[in-house]
Amino acid sequence: MLNALQLETTFLFAAIFGILHVIFTLRVGAYRFSSKISLGDGGDKTLLKRVRAHANFVENVPMGLLLLLLNELNGLAENTLLILGSVFLLSRLTHYVTIVSRLLPVFMRPLSMLGTLGVILASAILLLVQ
Repeated sequence: MLNALQLETTFLFAAIFGILHVIFTLRVGAYRFSSKISLGDGGDKTLLKRVRAHANFVENVPMGLLLLLLNELNGLAENTLLILGSVFLLSRLTHYVTIVSRLLPVFMRPLSMLGTLGVILASAILLLVQ
């Protein structure tokens, strides 16, 4: 059995995604508090964007992390794990930012989903062929 120290790559990405989850949750909560909307979105477009961006994060990150962990347990090279995790992280951050703000061009949103789904698909395939 592998010991916990051999899962450094997954631990790193899990920690980063955990921190981001807290930040994204607090951003929703803080906006709810300031706008006095305790349930639903109250028709507020900013709140709706924050809620959906957070929800999409929550919908995709567990599968990506699980596949990263399984590949690490299966002995996938650390360089490959770092590439997969980095693309996944960059894709998730880009997707979040494109939903909640206009800081990035709109075409980055579908590209970030391609990155997210590409990492999930590649990780799944690697489990099948390795």
